[in-house]
Amino acid sequence: MATKKNPDYTLQAAELDTVLARLQDDTISVDEAVKAYERGMELIESMQAQLKDADNKVKKIQADWNAKQS
Repeated sequence: MATKKNPDYTLQAAELDTVLARLQDDTISVDEAVKAYERGMELIESMQAQLKDADNKVKKIQADWNAKQS
């Protein structure tokens, strides 16, 4: 679950890119791959939560704007 103080979405996306590159490295051990996969999933979960929050805010803004127009 996303924490109260999430790092910037862009920073998380950059870290996820790094994790993915690491997973594609032929020299990564199985243990390291599992840890990297787990971190990647944590990042994805946090990023999805941030996107959902942003979507909810946009929907609220749109609803408020529509209410003012009627």
